[in-house]
Amino acid sequence: MGDIAQRGPLAGLELELIGDRLKKGIKRRDAFKGSFAMLGALAVATGVGKGTSAASAVASLGLLPEDLPAKQFTAATSEVGAGSTWVAHGMDVAKFFGDLLGVEVTSFDGEFSTEKQLQDLQTISSQGFDFVAVHPSASDALVDAATQIVSAGTPLIVMDTRLIQDPEEFATFDYLTYLEPDNIYMGETVAKQLFDAIGGEGQVIHTQGALAHTGAQGRAQGFANMLEQYPNIEVVDETPGDWEIDQVASLWQDLLQRYPDVKGGFFHSDDMALAAASVIEAAGKQDAIQLVGVDGLKNASEAIMEGRLLASVINPSGRIHGGAIWAGYLTVSETDMAPGGVPKFIRTDGGPITADNAAGYIWLHDNMQY
Repeated sequence: MGDIAQRGPLAGLELELIGDRLKKGIKRRDAFKGSFAMLGALAVATGVGKGTSAASAVASLGLLPEDLPAKQFTAATSEVGAGSTWVAHGMDVAKFFGDLLGVEVTSFDGEFSTEKQLQDLQTISSQGFDFVAVHPSASDALVDAATQIVSAGTPLIVMDTRLIQDPEEFATFDYLTYLEPDNIYMGETVAKQLFDAIGGEGQVIHTQGALAHTGAQGRAQGFANMLEQYPNIEVVDETPGDWEIDQVASLWQDLLQRYPDVKGGFFHSDDMALAAASVIEAAGKQDAIQLVGVDGLKNASEAIMEGRLLASVINPSGRIHGGAIWAGYLTVSETDMAPGGVPKFIRTDGGPITADNAAGYIWLHDNMQY
């Protein structure tokens, strides 16, 4: 397979775990069909889409196309919306792991539409993929299509958000595994950072994600939990931004007029926080308002280092998407070394990002480590 040591390191992945697959030396087929939404000037301002592509990540390892294994399996990922930095990075990591493992990964962009994502899953159910991963835009909305997939014997991995709202009912559904961050912890962590930074008092705006998304529900619960400890914080608005940066920008233009004394903003995603930051900066109020978000990817880490955001917390898109590809691959290839196979639930860890540690997380991001 050539002198890998001279071409570059494997960026934290253990060569011995995949060396036998890489030695096949058969050219890969690039089957990535996911599209990245272009949102114009606002996307540039917020950093949406900034990051490392799957192709550049593979190249950084010093691997040539002939070093990679032939594609022996096919997988589909069903995504909420590729216009999200979190989703876009996850799609790249899924493709990256697929290239290393010999899995042809096709990502379907739900375009922030539950109806579109449902149609995508129905299409996926008829195309004979070896395994499927889904990041639901809304709990309960995709169950029928997901049932078609698992009824055909196809392993289904659920990412980030419960497929079914009720936890007990969801636990009985026949999915392979569920990779979930601790959304309540994430909400509590950045809420505390915000409340302390503004002196424990004043007006705060809580801009939520999609209300039917259990991840957003957990972040809102974490925010509420921490709010109980700060009686002098006044929450003046909790309008959802539905993860969409243009919607949030419009919302915050109005909110700044309605609440001129607001001191802080808590957002369920960093993309939304950065959209609001652009509006705040245009109004010349960046020194008066502190902002925190969730996801902790490269765009947020850079913004924290620049002082545009106060803090974020890691929602590890790469570990969730990469873990989904690993779980599916190990299952369909029957190479899982863990007794009993993949567990039904996998907690994906994350921690707070501040100016003191943001640079390290940028490095991890660029090397597909989270």
